[in-house]
Amino acid sequence: MPVFVIAPLNLQPADAEALALMRNSYDPNAAVVGPHVTMVFGLDDGLEGEAQRWARIHAAAFAGFALRFTLATVARDYENSAWYLFLMPKQIPPGLAELHRRLNSGALAGAPDVAFDAHLTLGRFRERVLAEAVARDTNGAARVVDARIETLEVLLFDGTAVRNRTVLPLGG
Repeated sequence: MPVFVIAPLNLQPADAEALALMRNSYDPNAAVVGPHVTMVFGLDDGLEGEAQRWARIHAAAFAGFALRFTLATVARDYENSAWYLFLMPKQIPPGLAELHRRLNSGALAGAPDVAFDAHLTLGRFRERVLAEAVARDTNGAARVVDARIETLEVLLFDGTAVRNRTVLPLGG
């Protein structure tokens, strides 16, 4: 199982309910992993201990972050022949971008090089036209989702299940 480092999102109850409805409808992993921003993608599971140590070091150096998600967009995953619906932040806090940079350096420099856009996955689709229709509807509703990141989690995730979740508070 690959190792990931994620930043779970703390949401207001109304936003959590609306996102749960959408994610339960369109995201096959909604019941496995809650709303989050992925900080480190898919390391070899032999690096789990190192990922925990490295994330603990860097989590302690940063306080929490606020994000405001405002735009739904569609992206192609060629490896999995899927279309993803993402909710994108209006702006990425500089500290969050720096935390991402630090987490993906040093001991975890071998992580897949994925551009950091701090997206929240809302759904996965086989057909682009459906993903784009849901994005249009989401943007048409002009929903703004405010979230806070207060922790990091190091976990093993194989696409269907999570194991060995370690929660690390930011600033602590």
